[in-house]
Amino acid sequence: MVKSSVTPVYRMLRRVLLVFMSLLILVLGIQVCLHFLILPRMQISQILLESTLNLPDALLLSLGGLTGSENYISLDSDEIRKNFETSPLIRKAYVEKQFPGTLKIIIYRRVPLGIALLKSSGKAHMIAFDEYGVVFDAPGVSGYRDLPVLSGMVPDEKNGTKVLPESLYPLLQDLKILRKNSPLLYGQISEISVRPDQGVLNEIRLYISSYKLPVVVSSGLTETLMKKILLVLDSLNTGKLMTDLEYADFRTEQVVLKTREGN
Repeated sequence: MVKSSVTPVYRMLRRVLLVFMSLLILVLGIQVCLHFLILPRMQISQILLESTLNLPDALLLSLGGLTGSENYISLDSDEIRKNFETSPLIRKAYVEKQFPGTLKIIIYRRVPLGIALLKSSGKAHMIAFDEYGVVFDAPGVSGYRDLPVLSGMVPDEKNGTKVLPESLYPLLQDLKILRKNSPLLYGQISEISVRPDQGVLNEIRLYISSYKLPVVVSSGLTETLMKKILLVLDSLNTGKLMTDLEYADFRTEQVVLKTREGN
């Protein structure tokens, strides 16, 4: 009788090798099934889109880099959200994948706080800005007619986005609060003319609807100050003094009336 030359150690190694090869074949089989059978069937089949932006759905989706052929597993919802938020028109975006093939998107537009005319290549076009100083295009005039017009400033560029100079940020916060607490008083402001000097906001001129006399203010444009401005302008409007005045200065507690030169 011939004894087997195969040692127990060899048998054990062979079993381990067979198990390893079986596992490897199983993993490869799973990957093949996943790639050719499962993944192609896990396309995004439904997009639930909610937006406060009045733009066509196809244009909105393109802002997020969506083409309509996205795969549920490979799609990165955080990357899509960042794509949306790089647009100056969009303040915030939420993107969520819902199994097995739904993508839910909620988009919040930037709410314009005012508008301005920006000259570029010899042409002027209207832009809007929000409470954070972010500048974005204002298509047409619908929905912007009641907003104050800002003049005397040139936008800066920050991380590829146009923004108002930082010296205007306190004024923007004042306007934001005034619009929230007293929208009627906010609506009385027709134009805001600023005169920055080396990054410092030296003068703010307000033009109030129905009054020709501009008023000069500093930061701190509150509801109380707006009521005071309207009261003074209304009292001046009834007399002949208005035609002799250049502006009314509200930067101190006592109102200073600046007369025109030669008067």
